[in-house]
Formats: sequence, structure tokens, C-alpha cells
Amino acid sequence: MTSERILVTSALPYANGPLHVGHAIGAYIPADVYVRYHRFKGNDVLFVCGSDEHGTPITVTAEKEGITPQKVVDKYHKAMEDAFDRLGISFDNFSRTTHTAHHRNSQMFFAKIRDNNFIYKKTVQRPYCTQCNRFLPDRFVKGVCPHCNAEDQRGDQCEVCGKQLEPHEMENAYCILCCGKPQQRETEHWFFRLSEFSDRLMEWIKENKHWPDNARNFSLSWISEGLEDRAITRDLNWGVPVPLDDAKGKVLYVWFDAPIGYISATQEWAKKTGKPDDWKKYWMNECKIVHFIGKDNIPFHTIIWPAMLMAHSGYNLPWQISSNEYLTLEGKKMSTSRGWVLWLHDILSDFDPDLLRYYLLSINPAKHDSDFSLKEFQHKINNELVAAFGNFINRNLSFIEKQESSVIPKIEEFDELDEQMLERIREAPKKVGKCIEEFRFLEALKELMGLAHFGNEYFQKKEPWKNKNSTTLYLCANLTRTLAIVSAPFLPYSAEKIWKILDLEGSVFDEQWNSAGELGIKEGHMIKRVELLFNKIEDDMIDEFKTRHINKVENVIEEKDYAEFLDFEKLGLKVGEIKDVRNHPNADKLYLLKIGLGEEGDRQVIAGIRAAYSRDDLIGRQVIVVSNLKPIELRGEVSYGMILAAEGEEGVILLKPDKAVPAGSKVG
Repeated sequence: MTSERILVTSALPYANGPLHVGHAIGAYIPADVYVRYHRFKGNDVLFVCGSDEHGTPITVTAEKEGITPQKVVDKYHKAMEDAFDRLGISFDNFSRTTHTAHHRNSQMFFAKIRDNNFIYKKTVQRPYCTQCNRFLPDRFVKGVCPHCNAEDQRGDQCEVCGKQLEPHEMENAYCILCCGKPQQRETEHWFFRLSEFSDRLMEWIKENKHWPDNARNFSLSWISEGLEDRAITRDLNWGVPVPLDDAKGKVLYVWFDAPIGYISATQEWAKKTGKPDDWKKYWMNECKIVHFIGKDNIPFHTIIWPAMLMAHSGYNLPWQISSNEYLTLEGKKMSTSRGWVLWLHDILSDFDPDLLRYYLLSINPAKHDSDFSLKEFQHKINNELVAAFGNFINRNLSFIEKQESSVIPKIEEFDELDEQMLERIREAPKKVGKCIEEFRFLEALKELMGLAHFGNEYFQKKEPWKNKNSTTLYLCANLTRTLAIVSAPFLPYSAEKIWKILDLEGSVFDEQWNSAGELGIKEGHMIKRVELLFNKIEDDMIDEFKTRHINKVENVIEEKDYAEFLDFEKLGLKVGEIKDVRNHPNADKLYLLKIGLGEEGDRQVIAGIRAAYSRDDLIGRQVIVVSNLKPIELRGEVSYGMILAAEGEEGVILLKPDKAVPAGSKVG
């Protein structure tokens, strides 16, 4: 069989913070399963990625932390690299967009598209902050979405309706650094003639009937609404400089340079292998290019990036877009800004990576949003991975170890049930492989687990503890070998552990995929000492993890994200005095505070501080109150403000004036 050439990419993660579990299942674990499978198949598959180190998310983080953008990306590139390594993501190359070679590549890409007359210069109005003395590109602006009227949305994309935005389009806009209202001022930018590719993109996407529905339908709808030319430069001092003499102080917009990072990462890989021209095999010769992305990246990979490749000419277009929906956490949307997030490094510090890989793949949000629940995580590991997969392997190998002195016994005559087992072994690589090839990773996992369930049923029906039957043990040992190979794309660490217990030659990753359908363990082979593959997750492990990594932010979530109710032009900070404290009748963590604001009178404010302060600690205490919030109902009670607090080593600490001042005094 002729091998295929496949280039697999995962979306470049922004190097402005650590990775969370939503990232892991969105673009990296499914890609790793796909790549590992095709390596087993003997295909020429290359897996590249890299950290996206330009754009406003980086500069926003740098300004908030008071460090340089370079220090931000250095810190988080290393953190992401470590997390991917612990999770078992098998990149051939994990690059960075701050590399000089990538800057040069992006500038050459820009120049070629401009030479082909698909880039032009235009004078436009853009938001300018007079207090910060700077133009405000995308994420430096927040405001009301002009499409759905959602409040407090970023200037690059609305999280509510999903529309791509420009900062000058935002209504009631404000600068995220000083909260000031920007002015519209003239500046020059370079635009990509995206509108000229509407018909060509429409025809190309309609031909790609193998794409997932969310990617295909979303893209066709986007084009039908009418594509507009897009600015590809920004007034920013961090990024790839625009390679023109009249473009000082301007950089390429991150959405333009980031996908070029796929090419740069491939070129970097080729150079590292000592064959610098090999990158062309994947980008210019016959090759299937597969992009694994999250839902929010669909238009960039199905419309804008292909249009860029068309405008440049000479490169392969994507063959497949594998796009996932969103992952929520304990029933709520994850938000790094609100602290409601489960960091990848946190969960990997407490639980084995294969446990996380299994659970995330079992709830894979391929067609609709899924929810990460710690209790469900525990349930699936204990009742599926441990009770079915781990139980079969431990049970049959332990029996061989004790009853046969670890030696695989001779084959006897096959009965009908044995023939069923043989058929299962023969068909396993075909069934699991077909699902992976069609990007149906949840179904592939179910096929794998179905094989383990059959093994348990077979062992139970054959009752080798009653009826000594060496064929039963022989076939169970071989099914264990089959499971090691077909589970390796999903559970790489566990698969290798099984291989070592079986004491088979080399590594499980040296095997060919179809060999999983063979009886590869012969009579007389001796296995090693049997060890448990997985341990059950106990209740106290979940409770302790939740306390350390989830409960600490539940108060914030219960009180919702007050930021969306703020009037940033008139931030009403006032000194208040706590006059009375009552427990919230419907929430264990919340207090109902009666706070006096001088001449304004008293008002009720709800605060999640019961774990940190007693009633006696609070009566008579002065606090800082955000007084200009819209009233909000929380668990049946109404809050008319918010008190400010910080989180220190000893927990929540309420902010208060240096000296006693009259209640109702303004702060600022």
C-alpha cells in the first residue's frame, strides 16, 4: 500500500498565559491521536505547532504585569512546552513566531501578495486614546458589540455572537488601560483584498464535503454575508514590522502572520533534520494538510488563511479542518479573566496524563459544547478505564502470572467463543483505525473500550479458574497485545507500560498498526511482573483538588462578573461602613451586608467572604464600595454594589482606607 504524506498542525496558542483543559481537547489531543495513528500506519506524517507570540494579547499581558512582551512570551512558551510534553503531545517541532526566520517569512509573504496586487494602502479612522497617547488596536478596546449589542466585548471578536470585529466599530468603547473614551483619528493601514476571493472560496469550500458541519456551514454563511477587505497592519510596537519604508511603527496583524507560522515551523523542522528543502514536500508537493482548531478559529483557517495562500500562489490549500466546539467547566463557561478555569498544569500535577486524555476524549466537543466535571472525571476513570480496560489486562495477566508461572500456555482446540475472540482481534485495527481516519475520535474510543469489555465477558464466560483452558489465557494475552497497540494513540503512556509488562521486543510505537490484528504472542513467551495500570480516583482526591483549584474562585462566579455592569467612565468608588451582616439564606459562602454610604443612606451588598471573615470582624469596618453597579439578583437576594478585596497568602483581604474617613467619601 502506498503511504500518504500528511502535514498536521494544531492552532498556535497565544503565549500570554498557561494552557487550560479546553485548549487541550480543542486542538491538541485529537491531533496527537491522529498523528500517532498515521505513524503506526507508516504514513509520512509531520506534526508542527508553535507559540503565537505577537499581537495585542501579549502586549496587554505585558502592560498589566509591568514587564516586556519578550519576557511574557519567554515565560509562557516554556510553560506551554512543558505542559504539552507532560500531556504526551508528540510534536515533530514546536516553534515560536518571534524567531527571526518567521519574521522574514511573514515579510516575504506580505511582499509577494502585495506584488500580486492583493494588498493596498488606505487612510482610515481608528480609536486613539488621548490619555495613553496611542492608537488602540483590537484587544486594547472594549465596548458594545455592533451586531448583537453584547456589552464589554473585545475589539477583535464578540464572545457572544462570534462575529469578527474591528476596534473602530465598537459602541461605547473604552481603553482597557485607563478606561478613557477614545477619539477617532486618521491613520494609514494596509488592507488585504479578501473580497476578491469570495467566489473562489465558495466553490472550494463546497467541494470539501468531508469537512465537519460546523466548519463548512459557518464558512459558507460567512461568505454569503459578503466578504470585506481586511486591514492586515496595526499601530503597535510588538510584532512583525511591515517591510515598507512608509510603514514605520506598524506591524503585521497577528491573524496574518500566525498561520504563516505553520510554514515557518515546517521549514525550521527541515533545517533541524539537515534537509532544509524537505519542507517543500508538505507545502508544495502532493500532501494532505490537516488543521486542528477550536471553534473560534474557524474563519481564519477556512476563509482568510486559504485566501492568503491563493493570493500568494504556489502553496497547498488545507485538505481538512478538524474543529471542535467549546468546553465548559462545571456547567459554566470557562473564562481566564474571571478565574473560572482549570489549568492544564494543575490537573497534570495531581493526575496521570492518560487519565486526562481518556476523559477529555470521552467528552470530546466535536459537534456540540461539552462540560468538564470533576465528579464525572472520577466516574469515567473508575467505572470505565479502571473497571473495564485496566481490569481486563490486570485480571488475565495476573492469572497467567499465578497459574502459569508467567508463561503463555500452549494453544488447544478453538471453540465458538474462541473464534469470536479471534475475529475481534483481527477486526480491531480496522474498526478503530477507520474512526480515526474519519476524525471520529469519540467513536474510536468507544471501539477501543468495546474491545476491553468483550475481553472481560470472554474471560468471565470461559471461567479459567474452574476449567483449565490454556487457549483462553493464550487469546487473552494476545488481546492484551492488541489493546496495547490500538490504545497507543489515545493512552500512549499506558500502552507502553502494557508492552513492557508483556516483555515484548522494543517499544509499542515500533509496531505496525495492522499487526494489532495478529496473534503476536507465541506459546512459551514469558511476561514480566504484573502491575496495576491505573488506580481508582478516590473521593478525597477530588475534594482536595477542587478545594485547591476550583473552590477558590466559586465566590467570584456566584457573584457573576460584575465588570460587565460597570460604567467605566464614572467608576464610583466610595468609602462605606458595614452596619449589619447576615448569612445569605440560599448560599453558604455569601453574606448580606448592610453598608452605610453617608448621605446616600444604606444599601445591601452581597459578598462571598464568609470563609474569610466572621460577622464580628465586619461590623463597623470601613470598606471600599463600587457604588455605580446595576442591581443584580444573586440566589434570590439583590445586591446594590460590590466591595473590593485582594487575595493574599492568607486568603481574601478586604481593602479599606488608610485612615478613618466619613462614610460616602469618594475614592480617587
